[in-house]
Amino acid sequence: MKNNRTYKKIAIITGAAGGIGSAIADKLIEDVDILILMDINRDKLSQLMKKLNSSAATQIIGTLCDISDSKSVNKELEKIVSEIGLPNILINNAGIGGPFHRLDEVSDEEWYQIINTNLKGVFNLSRYLLPHMKQQGYGRVINIASVQGYLGAALSSTYVASKHGVIGYTRAIAAEWGAYGITCNAVCPGYVDTIMGIQEEAISGHKQSVISKTPLARLAQPSEIGSLVKRLIHDELFFINGSVITIDGGLTCHVGIT
Repeated sequence: MKNNRTYKKIAIITGAAGGIGSAIADKLIEDVDILILMDINRDKLSQLMKKLNSSAATQIIGTLCDISDSKSVNKELEKIVSEIGLPNILINNAGIGGPFHRLDEVSDEEWYQIINTNLKGVFNLSRYLLPHMKQQGYGRVINIASVQGYLGAALSSTYVASKHGVIGYTRAIAAEWGAYGITCNAVCPGYVDTIMGIQEEAISGHKQSVISKTPLARLAQPSEIGSLVKRLIHDELFFINGSVITIDGGLTCHVGIT
């Protein structure tokens, strides 16, 4: 079902102050009426707000929120819906990777921190906003997953588990809410040129190792992830629903010996 009513496009991006989040914000700013930037880091969020507000005609709003805390999410979204309007474009981008070590070295605290941010955060925002999108007859949900959401990776078991969950959740949302004019898709980056994407300080030589395994022989730029997200929220791509889209320079298609 496609709704032809007139409505404001209000986008909310979680983890907006990070490398990929800020790139998505930069790409979406000309395509939406209101852009809501959600993050847990006050200083980085403030810096992003100043940067975007300097040249934007779109209304930009920043909000501090721990997306792993369902009560905080409900309280903040209730305020946003009441005072600003319904966010009908949801970009679930916030995520953390955690340290590199074996599964048996993962503590309960680390497990819950990663799962609650990467997966429960998607649940918290989706659970609140999807019924409102249904009433409006329109919604776009983009979940930023990872190529590690459908492959394995040694020393990153909890992150891998969380991103597999995000992909499964994407497909479930697409199946359950598509009839109400709501689409849900996952974007799966490979290695992106951000602090979290490479973590060179944690693994020496990691950047060059990744580049050597990638057919395009470079890392993704955050702006390239932002450009893909921008396309996926457009109405002409309405029929894309439940898709898992890889953007990795060919990393996951290469299993040859050279």
